[in-house]
Amino acid sequence: MDRHRRPPSYSDSLLYLPESIHSEPLFKPLINESIHDPLPTDMVVLSKEYTPYEKWYNRFMGFGLHLTLISLFETVFFFHFVSQSEDAGLRSTVDSYVNGVLNSCGNWTANTTVAVDEALSLFINVTDVYQQNQIANISISQHNSRLQLQAWIYVAGLCSAVVIGAAVGRCAKLRLAWRRILIENLIMVTLLGLYEYTFFDTIIFKYDNMSTAQLNEFIVNQLQQTCGLLTPPSTPSVD
Repeated sequence: MDRHRRPPSYSDSLLYLPESIHSEPLFKPLINESIHDPLPTDMVVLSKEYTPYEKWYNRFMGFGLHLTLISLFETVFFFHFVSQSEDAGLRSTVDSYVNGVLNSCGNWTANTTVAVDEALSLFINVTDVYQQNQIANISISQHNSRLQLQAWIYVAGLCSAVVIGAAVGRCAKLRLAWRRILIENLIMVTLLGLYEYTFFDTIIFKYDNMSTAQLNEFIVNQLQQTCGLLTPPSTPSVD
């Protein structure tokens, strides 16, 4: 004889579920069972921290690139800007001595021109001046060209050291943050260049060197002490 089960009462302290759904789990797991599956290839993997060797390697490469860029800037800045400015300053100093003569010689009489020409010819040989100028131009040009070549050799040497260091690091499988190093050094050298130009333009070029009056006194003193020329007239003594 079959026993009939009592229908569940709402007073029972249990949750009654029909037998048709007893086979389904009450709660589904929050974590997928495929957690041990390999990660997708497009997932970003964080890189590990740099080793002490890699940190020092990045520092030395940064210093090397910084020196290379500075040497490049100094070479270009000096030979194309500073040297030309120094030549212009020297010419302006010489012009201060001849401008007075150039401005007044047009008003001289013929006799005055002949007299001045004869006086200058005693001390200045025009043919010698032209020959010495040609020799000096060749000598100075060759000397400055050697200096400029030497400066570019410095740049090439530093650049070669940086390239060799990068190759050695690559063979040793040392990681190099080359983008960061390149950007940082370009920014620093650009700021340095702007400061150098501003400093030269606003300070050095406006600095007052020895004036023409001071140079005149220096020349007179040398002639007086060495040759006994241009001595001031002696004041007669009063008895």
